[in-house]
Parts: sequence; structure tokens; C-alpha cells
Amino acid sequence: MPFHLVAKKGINHFWLRDDIPDDALSTHISTVDAGQRAHPPHTHGGVEAFYMLEGEATFEIGGERQTLGPNDIVVFDPGTVHGLVNTGQTPMRYMVIIAK
Repeated sequence: MPFHLVAKKGINHFWLRDDIPDDALSTHISTVDAGQRAHPPHTHGGVEAFYMLEGEATFEIGGERQTLGPNDIVVFDPGTVHGLVNTGQTPMRYMVIIAK
């Protein structure tokens, strides 16, 4: 089955089989400066994962907090208010994966 390229933030080549809808799996890579967050805490559907590539972050969900570092991953229900803040001294890079 053939593949096609889909544009994704921070990813050079995202190859997707033609028989899979473009919105079935949302993914991107973000970089956030020290002391900052990419966006305010929020909710949405699906199942979500944050995979930390570089730096240190605090993952917030429903009033709980978890520290994440390189090669850590957290998988959660994004229907609960959640967010990620860079609590390190250097930029953090992380991958977001959302299955719908």
C-alpha cells in the first residue's frame, strides 16, 4: 500500500499509509524555553502521550504533578485538564502523540 507525506510541526518526514486518515494520529515536536509553557492547560478528546526528548518538565493533570526528563513518557486521558511547563534551566523538546 502506498504512503504519502503529512506536514507535522518539528518533524522532517511523517509517512502515512494512504488507507489511514490524516487525522487518526496527531503528532508533533515542540520546543519550549525555560520557565515557559507551550499553551495554557486545556482538554480535548483521544488518548495522549508526551515523550520528553530534552530538558525537564512538570506534567500537570487534574491537580496532580509529575516531573519528566529525557526519555520519559506519560500517557493519559486528555479529557482531564492538563498541561506541561518547562521547569528546567534549558529549552525542553517533547513529542506529542494523540490517538483519536
